[in-house]
Amino acid sequence: MARQRLNYPSGDKRSERVRGFDAEAYYSALAQIVRAQKISWRQVARETGITPSTLTRMAQGRRPDAASLAVLSAWAGLNPADFVDNPRYVAETTTDHSARDPLHAISGVLRSDPNLPPEAARALEDIIHVAYDELKRTPA
Repeated sequence: MARQRLNYPSGDKRSERVRGFDAEAYYSALAQIVRAQKISWRQVARETGITPSTLTRMAQGRRPDAASLAVLSAWAGLNPADFVDNPRYVAETTTDHSARDPLHAISGVLRSDPNLPPEAARALEDIIHVAYDELKRTPA
């Protein structure tokens, strides 16, 4: 049986959320990183190997292909799963990851901060881990 394609009018943002991925929010986060690093989109294209036309399409609200999403996510330190707005998936991942291991979530945020050099992010992670371990043992 062939898959049925959902066709929305051109420019309708619902077509970009069919599979739960919020391409607009992802691009916004990516754009924030580009601004913080004070580099051009052309430089992003050179550093990642992603074509400028793909970046332009993303700016227009289109989803990137899987390979482009992976490369951009690695370059920017973004987790694509953070941009999935399927309530069931979000609830499951929040329960499985964030709630069970908040330090993992904090570490991800620190590593993805373009204002922190990697060694500073690691130092902050170490400080937070030590404080967390100490304080969780302390009775309230």
